Amino acid sequence: MFAIIRLLFILAVILIGFGAFKYQRTRDRYWIRVITWVLYFVLALLVMFFGGLIIQRAMGYP
Repeated sequence: MFAIIRLLFILAVILIGFGAFKYQRTRDRYWIRVITWVLYFVLALLVMFFGGLIIQRAMGYP
């Protein structure tokens, strides 16, 4: 599960870079919205990741 979250995080970083590149070329506000939604997605992934780690540690798994 954590491998999938890591892959999604890497994909999000690539999408942010692509959105920034497209925004610099076109100055279209759409790309700013894409970047903000990707950032929200990354924050949600981080919360899920750390929540999973806390649950894993509380259950006694190494």
